[in-house]
Amino acid sequence: LGSMASGRSSLTLEQAMTSAHLIVTELQAPAFVSVLESVRGSDKLAKWQQANTVLIQATLRTLPQVGFPANAAGLQGYNEAFAEQARSEQQEARAVLHGLNEQKWRILLKHAFECDPAPPITREAARALAIDIVDAMQDAELLKQMASSRTGLAARLSDAEHQHMVSRAIVDVQSEVMKKHGFEGDAGYAQAHVCLMEHAQDAVVTASVAAATTALYARAGIDLGAAFKQIGS
Repeated sequence: LGSMASGRSSLTLEQAMTSAHLIVTELQAPAFVSVLESVRGSDKLAKWQQANTVLIQATLRTLPQVGFPANAAGLQGYNEAFAEQARSEQQEARAVLHGLNEQKWRILLKHAFECDPAPPITREAARALAIDIVDAMQDAELLKQMASSRTGLAARLSDAEHQHMVSRAIVDVQSEVMKKHGFEGDAGYAQAHVCLMEHAQDAVVTASVAAATTALYARAGIDLGAAFKQIGS
């Protein structure tokens, strides 16, 4: 699905700024804050999933106001168009959009993880972290564990339980790597991901981690692409 699937191919700079402001406002709504704070006592996987779910819901509520449908295709189209504006040649525009994006994660991390985003990391540091994560996710023992996650007692798990088990294993592996890069505990896990997102335009950072993650889920018999398509549909 590309931005054409959303019925729109672009987002003006003004629309990008307006939509980001609207999403920040949505995230501060008492209902969303309450949902985020309700997972504070949960494990890092639950907190991270809830933070992302809330961000998706807040974004979906905003999409029709800038001409995108409030569904999975609209969400993908909007994210691609926003990313394009975030790469604007105008330094001032880039700075404003980056600041608004940081505000979103500041709200999410504050209420779910009780922390602020970490200071930005360099592209070199982001690449080093991403490469270490990919290496850890290609570990022979982990791959074997994923391949056998549908056998024995695990075979009795529902699809949702199985996916949760695989997600937890991946989070544990990523957390160990992040700790070695100075990102400790639940807060560090979230902060590291946000730091990596700031380098989303770098193929080494995004494509490599995404490919390794998708491959691990596939090894466990889970089609991650199909799971994502269900979001917002």
